[in-house]
Amino acid sequence: MNSDYYTKKMIETYIIEQFVAFAELKTFSRVAEKLNTSQPSISRSMQKLEDELGVSLFERQKNKIALNELGEIAAVYAKNVLNAHNNMIQAVRAEAQKKRTFSYGSIAPAPIWELTPIISQLFMGMTVSADLKETENALLRGLKDDSYNLIVLFRPIEEKDANGNALFYSTPFIQEKLSILLPKNHPLANRKSIYLSDLAGEKILIHTKIGFWYNVCKEKIPNATFLEQSELSALREIVNATKLPSFVTDISGKIMPFPKGKVAIPILDDEVNVQFYIVCKEKNKGAYTAIFNATREH
Repeated sequence: MNSDYYTKKMIETYIIEQFVAFAELKTFSRVAEKLNTSQPSISRSMQKLEDELGVSLFERQKNKIALNELGEIAAVYAKNVLNAHNNMIQAVRAEAQKKRTFSYGSIAPAPIWELTPIISQLFMGMTVSADLKETENALLRGLKDDSYNLIVLFRPIEEKDANGNALFYSTPFIQEKLSILLPKNHPLANRKSIYLSDLAGEKILIHTKIGFWYNVCKEKIPNATFLEQSELSALREIVNATKLPSFVTDISGKIMPFPKGKVAIPILDDEVNVQFYIVCKEKNKGAYTAIFNATREH
């Protein structure tokens, strides 16, 4: 059979959509209202569907029409066809958007501040999307299922396949060190450095969107009261207006200058003095060589 045969037998999508709508709404008037068309147009489409299938799908009575047994069966298949059609459109559009988007995830905010301008410059014309996550597992899942082009962690990933081949490529990125910002008359303000445990019982301002730092600080400071702020601008105003302790890093301190009358005391815990690594799939590292080179220069 030639292609003309299949073309003639193909049922147009708008007819299937109208048929599915009728199976749900039960009347031509409701279908016409939902699909912004006329009742006669719906009636012609249903007649055309019956002609193309070569069967009757409706029980027609005076002032009433309903699906017959074959119509009920056809409606189930029509719904599946329409769903498959819509799923195809969504999937193709999603893939197209994915190809126009460079997506990555990070365990902390500072790598995002540093990495986004680099990626934007190197991948001009693409939308750069960055996610901040609190856990390594969430980022690794995203990398493995290709939700992310790459991720930023505080350790290299050395997983291998069954043949001993590396699954991931890791390269060092930036370092970041945490300090506590204290008023100069605070009992700890004259110390050269402290541990998180030295802040036991303190009332501390903390931003909720700081990635892994959030859980580490809350876990390692006993009996502290954390005054949480989700908006960075609001946090900055409170830090400037009060004597409450707050956290700062050597990177964030460059963006947000210390308020007058406060000092930054370095924190010695290993967990908050970190080396970040950029991680991607081993098979994709060639595509991101320019990023790795730029971050090394950076």
